[in-house]
Amino acid sequence: MRKDATITVRVPRPTRRRLEALAKREGRSLSQQIGRLIDAGLESEEGSAVVTSDGAGSLAGLLAREPVPDYEDFRAVRTLLSASLLRAGKGHGPSDR
Repeated sequence: MRKDATITVRVPRPTRRRLEALAKREGRSLSQQIGRLIDAGLESEEGSAVVTSDGAGSLAGLLAREPVPDYEDFRAVRTLLSASLLRAGKGHGPSDR
């Protein structure tokens, strides 16, 4: 695709450093990386999942239309995890070591 438009954007320094690090990891220029992220964001807005460099969909893209968990959901999960940890920890207390 021909690149014939310029956009100037100010971002905080930490954001720029994150963008530069990501671009370096993925072997892109800063400009290419920003363009890729903009395109991915626009595709996500249009309802398609964002595809990462390894071909996997991003979590945000996969969950874009899913309901947001509420307090009761977290409470139920915490109860299940606590019960599971208690079962797994039986017989492994400090006196058993």
